[in-house]
Amino acid sequence: MHIEIMERYQLDRKKIEDDGIEYLTSQKNNMDFEQVVLLVDTFFDEKEARKQMAAYCMKVTDYACVKAAFEYTSLYNLEEEQEVLFERYQEDPILKDHILVYDLARQSKQSKGKTAHIMETARTLYGQVQDDSLKLKLDLILQYELLLNDQHTVEKFYESMIMKLRNLDPSYVKTVLLTRLVHYHSRSLFIDSDDWEEAEKNCLANIVNPLAPPFFKGSAHQIAGSILAFSSKLECSLSHLWKANHYYNVSENVEAAKRVTSSVIPFCLNLHKKQIPSKINFQEIDKVEQAHYFIVHDERSKAVCLLEDLLTTDSSHFKANLYLAFLKRNLSHLMRLACDYNRNAFELNLIKLFANRL
Repeated sequence: MHIEIMERYQLDRKKIEDDGIEYLTSQKNNMDFEQVVLLVDTFFDEKEARKQMAAYCMKVTDYACVKAAFEYTSLYNLEEEQEVLFERYQEDPILKDHILVYDLARQSKQSKGKTAHIMETARTLYGQVQDDSLKLKLDLILQYELLLNDQHTVEKFYESMIMKLRNLDPSYVKTVLLTRLVHYHSRSLFIDSDDWEEAEKNCLANIVNPLAPPFFKGSAHQIAGSILAFSSKLECSLSHLWKANHYYNVSENVEAAKRVTSSVIPFCLNLHKKQIPSKINFQEIDKVEQAHYFIVHDERSKAVCLLEDLLTTDSSHFKANLYLAFLKRNLSHLMRLACDYNRNAFELNLIKLFANRL
């Protein structure tokens, strides 16, 4: 795709590599924001690409690109540049609603679901803003807040959000809002439904999308890898999961990257009764997956000790209850777990899998 852009605008590869955004903005070629992102991401590593794009966001002046800059600085947590945009356009009648919505998005990220006023403010703004892309942005803020509070409603509103998206003109903002919606939708399909085939298709859409941010690519690889773990395609599953770890690290989400190696990969290996590779420190694996490892490798006493310790601390720990019931071949315990009305579809599938292995 970048080759087509270069040919269309007769761009010099070496000058892009040497001068980056300075060269691209010196060309009077009317490239749109999306094309610039694609070129920068092609020619520079992640860290340098963010630096180049931060500079570009400060240079753009036409409204379409400024709106895209609001989204880009929000998406990549470019807080200094975002603050400059807020100050620069605070009196602009066309962009004042963008400042309100993107400031709310910033607050939402910072609070991580712990601030009750976010949802109330989002609903209030929804009735005030006219721009359809901002309405969709508010929808996605609401979904983020609901997900953080374990309220999974993406499926209920997915069709209405897709309709709003289809009505937007082609732009960087539209493309990136789609990647976020696909991210939430694939996660919801994986956790809350049995439609894993559709979930995998959604994941692949973000995996191949060159404009999907690294975190969304990481999430897509994690879900795809987790789905394949339930099949015979273990190597393919692990390939996805290591890529998830890579993209989470690229996006500087250390917690998500660590979760892949401490929980998700060990879980998948344990499902197939495989050994933990040397590049994963066994002591850094979640205790419940250490117990799972001991179960499948016939070290029952070690597993029991770990599981009972976990349940002493948290008697409702789902996996600890699941593994202990499996270890003790306690079908009635598994049935009680399945009858909990708070169980999601993924947990019910796990219970069914372990019940079938008794």
